[in-house]
Amino acid sequence: MSLLEIRGLTKAFAGVTVLEGVDLDVDAGSVTVLVGPSGSGKSTLLRCVNHLETPDAGTISVDGSLVAYRRDGDVLRELPERAIAAQRRAIGMVFQQFQLFGHMTALANVIEAPIGVLGVPRREALARGRTLLARVGLEGREDAYPRQLSGGQQQRVAIARALAMEPTLMLFDEPTSALDPALVGEVLEVLRDLAAGGTTMVVVTHEIAFAREVADTVVVLDGGRIVRSGPPAEVLDDGSVRVA
Repeated sequence: MSLLEIRGLTKAFAGVTVLEGVDLDVDAGSVTVLVGPSGSGKSTLLRCVNHLETPDAGTISVDGSLVAYRRDGDVLRELPERAIAAQRRAIGMVFQQFQLFGHMTALANVIEAPIGVLGVPRREALARGRTLLARVGLEGREDAYPRQLSGGQQQRVAIARALAMEPTLMLFDEPTSALDPALVGEVLEVLRDLAAGGTTMVVVTHEIAFAREVADTVVVLDGGRIVRSGPPAEVLDDGSVRVA
């Protein structure tokens, strides 16, 4: 069974279909990179996975459990918000914008959810937070506030914050798009390290060189549909599909 299983995912906004019958499987420990032209539905797909957007049709399962719904015979019934929030804890997401708490240090940003949501003892959360910040190359910057960090450093704090919840699946929505070109490499290096460590990731990006190097599977979306899927060399060397 795939860690992430999407079947028949459909979503429209104001009558405009953004996703149309998308099927996708992501194996545990693999890296899937979503590419395609702007407006092809990549970010909407990610936001449906953790139910930040409600699908119009279709199902999403993570680790064998339906996301945000339960089956009642042949009918799907939406779970209470508290149950959906609990499921989101297993799905880490890193956005284009860093969305750090500006009044908190890097370390405080990382430990906030483990303490407040998971009930992790403060001493344990602090130790793990320092370890995670070191893992993303920010050892010694634990006490820095977001305004004192570069964009690349802020995004790495955001990655550490997501990892602090020990998710089974990590989603990245164009994590380098808000960065100056000089800072892109440091964030991609963190993603390379996560991939090498076996973290299951779905990454929306326009960084084709990164996709070629790290992805197990490249999925091309166009017009809300998957038009090509396969190994990077096979998909990215095919001039018949638009990948950016």
